[in-house]
Amino acid sequence: MKRILTLLLLSICLTGYSQTIDLTAYNDFLKDHVSKKGVVNYDKVLKNIGELNKITSNFSKISPNSSWSKSELKSYWINFYNANVIKLLAENYPIKSINYIRDPFDINIVAYAGNKISLDNVEHEVIRKLDDPRVHFALYSTAISSPVLKRTAYTPETVEKDLGVATSNFINDKTKNKIGAKHSKLSKIFKWYKDDFDIVTFINRHSGIKINKNTVIDYMDYDWNLHRK
Repeated sequence: MKRILTLLLLSICLTGYSQTIDLTAYNDFLKDHVSKKGVVNYDKVLKNIGELNKITSNFSKISPNSSWSKSELKSYWINFYNANVIKLLAENYPIKSINYIRDPFDINIVAYAGNKISLDNVEHEVIRKLDDPRVHFALYSTAISSPVLKRTAYTPETVEKDLGVATSNFINDKTKNKIGAKHSKLSKIFKWYKDDFDIVTFINRHSGIKINKNTVIDYMDYDWNLHRK
């Protein structure tokens, strides 16, 4: 089944027809429901769930294809993923953690191309295959240890710059990573997706404190409690 979904997603990305993405509604939604610190007001989201449903439905009707640039694909799929994560949490709110939902990232609840797929399908079979490890710091998991949700939509025009900012902000946030030349404690994102990183090179590109091959690296606990402040 996973193989079939992978082929479906890849075939849609490589064929079909291009459509203009209007991010106005999603951008306005984020500004109205997300604080400057990246905290989602789920009480307010619930009151406007119809608006969010329309946004995710519109994303699902768009068919990326081979004419799209990497920047267009990145911005589309990051926005698609994050909007559907917000929707999933809101539909089960109030809860203390997204993990109170059984297999939240593995259940087929995301509408796409007439099918239901999972958030993991989107992340692992599409987004990671765009070969830009910075995307890991743009994807929102609702958790305290998650990368902060950007308060505006990712756009093709600014996504490359915005991914750099998101990555640097995450790496230099001492609640997420404690960088030291001799000993570093990193987010478990670096452990979970170790195949996507040359960790030393990647950290040094985005951190003011440099590490090397002799730096002892441990991983911080990942706090899955809902990001509230």
